[in-house]
Amino acid sequence: MIIFLTLLYVGALALAVKIGLIRLNLFWKLSPLLWMLLLFIALFLPMQWGAPSGTANVFRYVVEIVPNVSGEVIDVPVEPLKPLKQGDILFQIDPEPFQARVDQLKAQLEATIQNVEQLRASADAAEATVRKTEDDIEIKKEQVKGAAAAVVIAEASRQTSESNLSKATSLVTDLRVQVDAAKRELDRQEQLLQDGAGSKSDVDAAQVAYTSLLSQWHSAQADLRSAEQAVTAAIAALDAEKANASTVDLELKQLVNAELPRVQAIAREAKLAAESMIDGEHTTVADVRAQLAAAQYDLDQSTVRAPSEGQVAYLTLRPGQRVANLPMRSWMAFIDTEKTEIAVAINQYALRNVRPGQAAEVTFKLKPGEVFPATVDRINYMAPSGQLQPSGQITATSAADPTAEPLGVVLALDGSVMDQSLLAGGAKGSAAIYTDNMKATHVIRRVMLRMDAWLNYIIP
Repeated sequence: MIIFLTLLYVGALALAVKIGLIRLNLFWKLSPLLWMLLLFIALFLPMQWGAPSGTANVFRYVVEIVPNVSGEVIDVPVEPLKPLKQGDILFQIDPEPFQARVDQLKAQLEATIQNVEQLRASADAAEATVRKTEDDIEIKKEQVKGAAAAVVIAEASRQTSESNLSKATSLVTDLRVQVDAAKRELDRQEQLLQDGAGSKSDVDAAQVAYTSLLSQWHSAQADLRSAEQAVTAAIAALDAEKANASTVDLELKQLVNAELPRVQAIAREAKLAAESMIDGEHTTVADVRAQLAAAQYDLDQSTVRAPSEGQVAYLTLRPGQRVANLPMRSWMAFIDTEKTEIAVAINQYALRNVRPGQAAEVTFKLKPGEVFPATVDRINYMAPSGQLQPSGQITATSAADPTAEPLGVVLALDGSVMDQSLLAGGAKGSAAIYTDNMKATHVIRRVMLRMDAWLNYIIP
């Protein structure tokens, strides 16, 4: 542009010399150089701050299509570079193994739901067993009391029998003495009768007395045997009641110390198994339901769909190819046409006055002769040399290359004039930003930009 304006100046100077307005002396001969210096200082340097420009690039997002599941591709219904809508099928992975897994987990879910009902029934049965055991303990306690009372009664019966035996023994002894005395008296009376000193009536009386006492003694002996048998029976009954009391007491201790804790532990385990809940649902059901959701997700992901509006570039995927969920390997390149970015590279020293919302203009080699109005959307305050990547080494700071890399300024085209989504990714051109400073230089920048737009017809 400086050369162009200088040529205009030289033409005007030559015209002025020809018509005699000025004389071509040394000053006028050197004036083109002074004119170029003046333009550079007064116009072009301020223009770099007030209306900076740079190379514009059109960027589009390319999504690397990597399926979330692995399997054999059975269908690829898309065509390369054909417009697609969000959700259109890109390719289909064989869904049969994923469907089988879903069906299996559906059956397992139903079985788990029924199993939960069985767990609850088992918990109720275990709780009923605890209650029955507690009732058995109460019954056994009453039996222990009854057995203790029976032991007391048997002990009393034994004591009574032993007392009766003692009395019977004493009676037999006493009667034995009386029988012996009666026998001696009978023998004496019979001797006296033989000696003529006694009478028959005395012998008869002695005989009656002896016979009566002998009969009483035999009866007392029978009673003594009965008393002995009663004592033996009472002792046996006492031993039996004591054994029964011991057995009942042992059974009570077994119920209290072993059986009740066992059934209580079973009931606690059954209750925990039946009442293991999360978010109002049994944990086993929730677990299978989560597995089913994951399996259903895998089944859904066997159909790979377009993530947005766009198109597939360089389609090489074919049915029969086995694809895998490998982050380092993509199977299809999808061009997202919903988002197109236009970035212009501005030198760092020229960014001082650039702000979002300022007016801008862009030209594209795809559109020679046209200038498109735009607006500054945002500024990318990051250059490749300013990026720090994770590393086990200390980052070296080198001053060998002092060149300041340009920074990117993202522009948004005026949608009423041009839909930037129609621009090809990789399209290049020039852009200028009109800041709020040095507005006098904006005119020159606009002229320069339009010259660049017309040069796009002849400069590739």
